[in-house]
Amino acid sequence: MSLIRPDLASIAAVPHGSASQAELAAYGIAPEAALDFSVNTNPLGPAPSVLGAIAGADWTRYPGDDEPTLRAAIANHVGVSPDQVVLGNGSVELIWLIALACVRPGDCVAIAEATFGEYARAARLAAARVVDMQQSNQARLTFVCNPNNPDGAYQPRAAMEQLAQRTSGVLAIDEAYVGFLDQRWDSAALLELGNVVVLRSMTKDHALPGLRLGYGFAPREIAQALESVRPPWSVNAGALRAGLAALEPAAQAHVAAARDVVQAARRLLTQGFERRGFNVRQSEANFVLVEVGDATGFRRALLRYGVVVRDCTSFGLPGHVRVACKRPAECQRLLAALADAIR
Repeated sequence: MSLIRPDLASIAAVPHGSASQAELAAYGIAPEAALDFSVNTNPLGPAPSVLGAIAGADWTRYPGDDEPTLRAAIANHVGVSPDQVVLGNGSVELIWLIALACVRPGDCVAIAEATFGEYARAARLAAARVVDMQQSNQARLTFVCNPNNPDGAYQPRAAMEQLAQRTSGVLAIDEAYVGFLDQRWDSAALLELGNVVVLRSMTKDHALPGLRLGYGFAPREIAQALESVRPPWSVNAGALRAGLAALEPAAQAHVAAARDVVQAARRLLTQGFERRGFNVRQSEANFVLVEVGDATGFRRALLRYGVVVRDCTSFGLPGHVRVACKRPAECQRLLAALADAIR
């Protein structure tokens, strides 16, 4: 008898962005010389005040005592009560916790096509059946990425309200990229429906994906359930300090400046790709989805120039790549590499 669940072999890890050091080395590219458009984070990098807060963290004690302070600060920022806030080791941990807390073996989990792959993986690890969004009324749990990864489409409040009302289960709205939107609606207002959980990423806002910090807010019953299945000390001392600093005016101004850069870069990339004959999906996020025909070959061609884009084959879009909005000078370097590769 096997000691391991037999279905685990069929649940593959989800590919994510960036290029490994080994892959870059094969092209003779040093990691620090690569220009990575495959990771969607703040194009200005971390706010200095946030980096300073991390440096001041006390690593000699367990971090749990610092969690209530950050939960209270997030609650004040969002407009909910502290007992409605849940912290996570990145928003991905919260995705897994929602599946663990809400889904039983055999339940349906509804997920849209061409979206973040960890939703389906978390559902399958909970022994659920993944169904498409048209069957969300039967689902115990529904995941929506808003704005969506990888195309940047942003659904209005009315659409999310209708979806929440249509399902008898939990609706998890992943707002990992909402900090980069020019305009957004207040998702905290949906908590009154009773079945909505909203997830956000603080490390994307501050280009600290290696730190891992996310949070969610939900009706108290759901928030308490997520807290009950969360491992102890899953958020480290540096992340807790960074989270508090990220909510301060200096760091918020840093993110606001990044939104201006994103807006300019999105326009520059869209026009640049379209001038070269490529179709670009309209996006409201800090990345664009480009139809290139052969995503794997296109990524490989740009990698020779030290430029990394996201092959969207793993999203079910083998003809598309996703390109992050970086500083305008970096976008120009990508477009120059593209022009040379085409020649």
